[in-house]
Amino acid sequence: MRLTRRGFVAATAATLAMPAIGRAQAGKLKLSHYLPPQHQINAELMRWADEVREKSGGAADIEVFPAGQMGPPPRQYDLARTGVSDLSFIFTALTPGRFPLVDALSIPFLFADEDGNPVTTAQASRIATSLKDRTAAEFQGTELLYAVVTTSGGWFMRDKLIQTPDDMKGLRVRPTSAAAAAQIVALGASPATIPPTELADAIAKGVVDGAIFNFEGGKAFQLQQSVTKVSTLANSVGYFALVMNSDSLAGLPEEGRRAIAETTGPDAAARVGGLYDAAEGAGRTFMEEADVEVIDLRGDAANAFRAALQPVADKQIADLKAAGHDIDGLIAEIKAKMAEL
Repeated sequence: MRLTRRGFVAATAATLAMPAIGRAQAGKLKLSHYLPPQHQINAELMRWADEVREKSGGAADIEVFPAGQMGPPPRQYDLARTGVSDLSFIFTALTPGRFPLVDALSIPFLFADEDGNPVTTAQASRIATSLKDRTAAEFQGTELLYAVVTTSGGWFMRDKLIQTPDDMKGLRVRPTSAAAAAQIVALGASPATIPPTELADAIAKGVVDGAIFNFEGGKAFQLQQSVTKVSTLANSVGYFALVMNSDSLAGLPEEGRRAIAETTGPDAAARVGGLYDAAEGAGRTFMEEADVEVIDLRGDAANAFRAALQPVADKQIADLKAAGHDIDGLIAEIKAKMAEL
């Protein structure tokens, strides 16, 4: 059947009049993470996928794969970097030494005021995401969509209430990262690597005396069964991030790229960080209602730990300078942004 000139013009006009969802080339994307389906981040990522799909008119269609379906926790970043997944939600501490500048955000008390009060996770996440240009070199092959920097945590102990640095001497404590392990050693204790799923049992049996942990995790892993004392301290942070393969992002239609840009960045980081803050509050209430004694190390108590951990901070900064990183500039920018809060 021949298509006349009049028919061609009419068909073209009809195509241009179609809704964007009918014209856009759907971009099928895979988002991988290691957290269980019931975790708040899985719910958030699925909600976000729906939002992006709607905003883009189907030009970016994200399917979420939780619980390490596409690979184990330490491989999540490389899944996105190599394009096995298009996006990944990662925890940088799972790959020690891979993100040295990002690890610098765990310098003791960096996200705390003079009395040792930590900023909220929402605030720290906004700050960290706004620093993406400074940390971009560590995410080669991917784009940082947002970072989530958790600022709450402390000593979750079987039967010893930690109030001073000397209270840590001789203990075995599970760290959350290599940076936290260095702090444990500086306080005269020994770090012990134990999966979180085995931690409650390990504490109960005395394999370890406790762990650096947070309340949300304490509730999720039922630490109230073996932990009786918690001392919160703003001595470290956890750095999580949503990253996207650079080629996957560039290959999307304009509608898809715009939808992702509009729903990520510092504002999104603050909102997702707020989810962590709410979960942390609920976790603390849960632990206290289980008769776990909780104290907050602030003021003079925090300053004693600040002094004891200063050599750890000094070494971390010196190592980064020796590797050519502008750590002084990074710290100065963080402090300037905190002063604006």
